Amino acid sequence: MPATGEHKHRRRRPSPERIDAARKQHMVLLGLLILLVFVSTLGGGFVWSDREDLLQGAYRVDSGSDIGAAMNHSRDGFRALTLGGDVDPSAGSWQPIALLKNTISWTLWGECAFCFHLESILLHLAIVIGLYALGRHLLSHRRHGNRIAAWSAALYAVHPATVSTVSWIGGQTTMLAAGFSVWTLVIFTRLPATTNSRPGHIRRWLIALAVTSLCAYLTHESTFMLPLLALLVSAVESGERGRHPLGGISPRRRKGMLVLMATLLLVVLYRQLAFGGIHFAASYPTDGFFTNLGTALRHLWFLIDESILPVEPVLSDAWPISQSWGAGDSAALLGLLVILAAIAVGFWFHHPAALGASWFLLWILPGVGAFPSSHYHDSHTLYLAIWGLSFALGFVILQLWRPVGRQLIPGSEALAYVPLILILGVITAFSNARWWNHTGLFEAEVASDPHYMEGRVELAKSALENGDPQAAITHLTAAIDASRDSVHTGFWSPRDAYLLLGQGQWRLNRHDQAEKSLAHALEAAPNDADVHYWLGLNALSQQDYLTAEQRLRKALDLRNEFAPAKADLGVALAGQKRFVEALPLLSTAIDGGLGNASRHQALASVYIDGERLQDALRHLEASLALHDNADERARLAWLYWRLGRQQPAVDAFAAAVALSDEDSDYMRWVRAQFATDGHELPARSAAPPAASAQLDSPF
Repeated sequence: MPATGEHKHRRRRPSPERIDAARKQHMVLLGLLILLVFVSTLGGGFVWSDREDLLQGAYRVDSGSDIGAAMNHSRDGFRALTLGGDVDPSAGSWQPIALLKNTISWTLWGECAFCFHLESILLHLAIVIGLYALGRHLLSHRRHGNRIAAWSAALYAVHPATVSTVSWIGGQTTMLAAGFSVWTLVIFTRLPATTNSRPGHIRRWLIALAVTSLCAYLTHESTFMLPLLALLVSAVESGERGRHPLGGISPRRRKGMLVLMATLLLVVLYRQLAFGGIHFAASYPTDGFFTNLGTALRHLWFLIDESILPVEPVLSDAWPISQSWGAGDSAALLGLLVILAAIAVGFWFHHPAALGASWFLLWILPGVGAFPSSHYHDSHTLYLAIWGLSFALGFVILQLWRPVGRQLIPGSEALAYVPLILILGVITAFSNARWWNHTGLFEAEVASDPHYMEGRVELAKSALENGDPQAAITHLTAAIDASRDSVHTGFWSPRDAYLLLGQGQWRLNRHDQAEKSLAHALEAAPNDADVHYWLGLNALSQQDYLTAEQRLRKALDLRNEFAPAKADLGVALAGQKRFVEALPLLSTAIDGGLGNASRHQALASVYIDGERLQDALRHLEASLALHDNADERARLAWLYWRLGRQQPAVDAFAAAVALSDEDSDYMRWVRAQFATDGHELPARSAAPPAASAQLDSPF
């Protein structure tokens, strides 16, 4: 009997074994693609805040007390416990799961940057697989849904918008939040979508939903969007099944959304009770609501532009603000309304591209200052958002590729997808190299955006570490000038900039300038132990021992375990001839490995006062090995003379003469001491002038 027209065009459903094999093949190919594109990240090192968070231990748990601090301090507040700074413990993002992850990874790998980067690749793979599973489920009622989900995941996996997050170790916080979010939604889709669906392990999925959502909320506040995203997924699925988008949501899905909301409320309540709730990102530095709104809308379009361009987005905090509501702001608002209207039309016609556009907008919302952050935007906000565009693009490409009125030949769509994936993959693979080197990274960022203040501060830190204080001063001066530009906004830490500027000036012996810069830093952070410490160090360099003592004691009041401050307090006390008080401070510091020229010199003075000349000689020699100085060479000659070692005394004094233009008062005193014993020290000869003595940096 001939088949009817209905049976003639009925699509034969592949067997479960074939479907399972195709899914495994898709996941293997996605893994190989990610490894091929991101293998170049494995050559990178610790850059940006990695050096402080991991190498210096600013954002990992090192002791039992850190556990309590992790539960009632924001990320910035916790880092300040190690790095210094007067930070509100509730200001900024709270990331205890990220802190736990840093601690575990550091315990396992230590300073193995390769291992951390390998972790990042694996995290990215887990997220891509999760998005593939989510897309596959959302398109399960459409022909070629599996292939569309796979191609969309592949486009997302190699998109240049993911570079900064995957290539930077610090981006693991964003990836953890994204991973928990994606797999929370995957688990959510395991709940029956309709009342007629066969229930299975409902309680198990609800418990898993509570656990993964809690981990997401405790990783980053951008995940607070999860209940809304779950609603979006449920509405799309209801529409795909021909039901009302909201009224057709099953009771079990509603129960799942209730679990997400209840978990979120518990987290918010804990934050309120433990350390004062949620402090959202600072408002834009404009005059009113409409200019703030205009600035946010302009930045929204900036993020959209950066997403569309097939290059790595280079985002800094320095971007123009709206001075007054004008044509540009109106155009940005109109553009947003057009997008929202297009999304509404897309949902009306059950077009999956509407889901992708909605996903994108929801995930970039935190990037315009709507969630807790020390920055005006999160430079990694595009990482998960970009899947929305990839999903929409993946669906549209397949629809356009299929010849009108004909069946799609399986696999032929690769001719449309593969060239695009290759282009994006090559761009991404080469962009990864920008994150290999700390200095090179920020040189590129500042070159693209001269107003990028944070980038200049990071370059100044590198310059100070490399012994180039003049370059540091140049960068910091430019950053401070940029902060005064009312046309731009951005992340700005006056404490950091002026503190670093003072350190650079101090290293160049510009002590008056250093004092003014450090005073500005103190205005920004009055209770900052590091600023008081450097003010004390600057006073020591000018031999103002009383002021130095006051500053150093203040630093110790603000931070009990501040070993460098204790050591230099010993130097200040020795300078006031309070040798008994100075001795334990100096000896403990030097025995603990904190010896430098000034501390060895001060301890030598203590031992000379106590007639322990042999100990004084040992520390004075150690001081001169670190930093040579004419008066200290003369003091060494005097010690040799007191110990009966005449020839070393003569040689040491000759070295002192060679280091200075003319005899100092102390050198003349030493020469007179030798003369009373019938010895004549070397006469002065022409010698190049010596640089003035300065204290060594304790760091």
